[in-house]
Amino acid sequence: MKAALLFLLVILSASSHADPERRVPLSVEERAYLAQLGPVTVAPDPDWKPFEYIEADGSFTGIAADLLDLIAERLGIEFNYVVPSDWDEAIALSRSGQVLVLPFLNQTPAREEWLIFTEPLFVDPNVFITREEHPFIADARSLDERVMVLPSGTAIEERVRRDFPNLRIVTVPSERDVFRMLEERKADLTLRSLAVSAYTIRSEGWFNLRINGQAPQQYENRLRMGVLETEPMLRDILNKGIATITPQEREQIANRHINITVIQPFDYTYVLRIVAGILLVVSLVLLWNYRLRQLNRALAESERSKAVLLANLPGMAYKCRFDEKWTMQFVSEGCRELTGYEPQMLVNNREVAFVDLIDPAYRDYCAQSWAEARETAQPAKLEYPINTADGKQKWVFEQGVVLEDARTGTFIEGLIIDITSRKQVENLRYHESTHDELTQLFNRRYMMRRLEDVLKRHVIDRSKFSVAMIDVDHFKRINDRHGHPAGDLVLREMAGILKRGFREQDLVGRYGGEEFIVIAVKVNREQTHRLFERLLEMIRNHQFEYEGQSINVTISAGIVNSEEPGLDFKLASMISLADRRLYEAKAGGRDRFSSFDMDAPGAE
Repeated sequence: MKAALLFLLVILSASSHADPERRVPLSVEERAYLAQLGPVTVAPDPDWKPFEYIEADGSFTGIAADLLDLIAERLGIEFNYVVPSDWDEAIALSRSGQVLVLPFLNQTPAREEWLIFTEPLFVDPNVFITREEHPFIADARSLDERVMVLPSGTAIEERVRRDFPNLRIVTVPSERDVFRMLEERKADLTLRSLAVSAYTIRSEGWFNLRINGQAPQQYENRLRMGVLETEPMLRDILNKGIATITPQEREQIANRHINITVIQPFDYTYVLRIVAGILLVVSLVLLWNYRLRQLNRALAESERSKAVLLANLPGMAYKCRFDEKWTMQFVSEGCRELTGYEPQMLVNNREVAFVDLIDPAYRDYCAQSWAEARETAQPAKLEYPINTADGKQKWVFEQGVVLEDARTGTFIEGLIIDITSRKQVENLRYHESTHDELTQLFNRRYMMRRLEDVLKRHVIDRSKFSVAMIDVDHFKRINDRHGHPAGDLVLREMAGILKRGFREQDLVGRYGGEEFIVIAVKVNREQTHRLFERLLEMIRNHQFEYEGQSINVTISAGIVNSEEPGLDFKLASMISLADRRLYEAKAGGRDRFSSFDMDAPGAE
């Protein structure tokens, strides 16, 4: 249970098993970029306790400051803090490009106009705050005509008015005014950050106020670093540092600045005055009974709060044995939405074992990840697909810790969340970054990267391959005579012929305009010639038609094969040689290919 609550305050970032005590290795390109970039300027909010604020001596402190110190240490960089007069000035400095980074803020569409965002540094839920006599808030929509007080100008106000029309909303100038309104019974409740609330209640001594329920998940503060959109490499470097911060480190940092468990002090002097004259033994009995009742109430409240927090976690919190089946001993209510199974179905493998939900291809990976986590005493972070009760597949992110107990043995506590949408976006972005929009072949950049890989592999194991540059003959004539839509049709159909003409392991891409590039692997010169003879024949026999008009299409190609003598196997020279042979084929009459073997069939 302890680990499950910990995940509420710790962001589940991308997987990283780096030793947090060691500096993050940066590439030569990244180090050169940082050297050219110069100081990494940062503008914090000067007055947002306990997250970030400026001390009287001008030093930057708070949860954000400690987290940034860790990142700076592990990346080997230095942050140069520019102190604004207020948050509005920090925003202005960022928008004008005078600072590179805003250290601790939520990602919003308005801010995405000029910023790109790192993975979250810290997750902080919003909670309901009331006076201590107010009943526990399980659902704020059931509170009719209650007065909620909020600071003016906050982004949360519009959402609260929309989601809770049953509440009367009043605004006040500052955070302290919010809590004063509650303390003076001028308002019934507020909805504020868990960290800010705990800090303010403790520091101001408002112990008649209490955290009395958690807001829905969509009100969660996912605090990130905002980087100028012109610096994507800086964002990626910062993400490397963020990925090394462990849950324990985040918890320690949070505890240095806030103390969420607030215990009201007991006034022994007052009790002694009340019971003056009563026998000592009676007074001790009364005192003990009083403390016991207080403890029971606190325990009941704690258990209820835990239940609420677990019910609102973004995924499935669990505790399981460290065995082959990952036998669940506890599963939160999020199991139902994540897997389609009722929580009790997984407990003790009653109807299904969790290992059976994991895609079979990933089960060894999961087992190895947890074995490594146990050996290194570090949290495990892994991503894998599961099969749900309705037969669908979801991608999940799991993070947890292996714990040893002398009585119960080895077990795991952790959290599993659904990342299917993120995976779909990643796959779409990857496809868009590697494929040509018109032909849906691989694009030039991707093909050059793959050719580099083929060349490096050849140097190691002498594997055979061929590279060919292909050009559609008289393509300008097609555009001039039939129009550009006809030219696009020819390119799309040509892409389909090329994919059919080569093998599954070969790579086919659009080089640019009417030019294509092919990388055929594990082929000698004779096999390459046969592939291109067949390709030329397929194109001659294909009927290209646009709006009822037949279009004659042929291609020319220049081929380089790894068996040729005198090659240096460098990317630029290989492309240059294939291009030169392409123009030799065109000069020789087109509808043919040119290669090292000048007497090969179909070659010039």
